[in-house]
Amino acid sequence: MISKKINKFIQIAIENSNLEKKEFSQLNDKNIFINLQNTQTILYIKVVNSTIELHKIIESDPDLVLEGSPIAFLNYIKNINTNHTIKISGNASLADSFSNLLSKIEIDWEQIIAEYINDDAAFYSSKFFSFLKNKTNEVEDSLFRNLKEYIDDETDIIPSKDSINKYVKDVDLLRNKIEVMDVKLNKLK
Repeated sequence: MISKKINKFIQIAIENSNLEKKEFSQLNDKNIFINLQNTQTILYIKVVNSTIELHKIIESDPDLVLEGSPIAFLNYIKNINTNHTIKISGNASLADSFSNLLSKIEIDWEQIIAEYINDDAAFYSSKFFSFLKNKTNEVEDSLFRNLKEYIDDETDIIPSKDSINKYVKDVDLLRNKIEVMDVKLNKLK
């Protein structure tokens, strides 16, 4: 019962997205298992007729298995960290297609919400969620910018370009002095 409603919602979301049927061509009739480690949850996904269906279980072998913690998947989706701990088993090109599909999808949530409530409430709720998304992006950008500035300016973890250049010049000067001393020492011998 719940899985039918979820699958219907996914179908409506895909219909109201910017995706075209040709973008599902490599994924059609493929089974994808997503193992959320540390949660004992496995999502069984089957791509059928250019839509994604969730199943309780799929009897056939998976074409693609993705394993990782829920946080690893969230980091991957949000591109927060470049080194993801998601293990991929199966067809690598299928994993690439699935990833591209998820990165391209932009769902028109206002249209979906309007089917369940009136248009005005859907319009204002979509504006509110858009505002929250923009603020989230601003806070994330500000956090990374401030963290970078803190590491660069306030800590001595990463030396500045000037201090590196000064160090290189000092090493060159010391090397020159040692060479001069070596030549003088060789003349004395």
